[in-house]
Amino acid sequence: MSLNHLTNKEIAERLAHGIRAWRISPQGAAMSQVELAHKSGIGLTPLKRFEKTGAVTLRNLVALLRALNLLDGLETLIPEPDAPGPLALLAAEQKRTRRKRAPRASTPRASKAPAKPDGQNG
Repeated sequence: MSLNHLTNKEIAERLAHGIRAWRISPQGAAMSQVELAHKSGIGLTPLKRFEKTGAVTLRNLVALLRALNLLDGLETLIPEPDAPGPLALLAAEQKRTRRKRAPRASTPRASKAPAKPDGQNG
């Protein structure tokens, strides 16, 4: 499902809802807010604010994901780039030896001489 049509706030709220659902689910982490706050090392107030509004610092989000054993999901969040970066391209270009083109001959082009009449092979 594409999230492009949603606002940043709506995406943050969906993320918070999903994490909350995982936290309380028996198939998920099955823990209370107090347990998660303690295990993650963040305060109970920031956790409650996050679950209600989606507002969270990146460090607190990482701490929550770690406490919920969901940290491995971040590996797939940003894919590896298909192409090398600009610094790698520059380094490769500098290493490449370039063949230089030989200078063009500076001799004037020969003009066509008038054809000799038949029978004169001089």
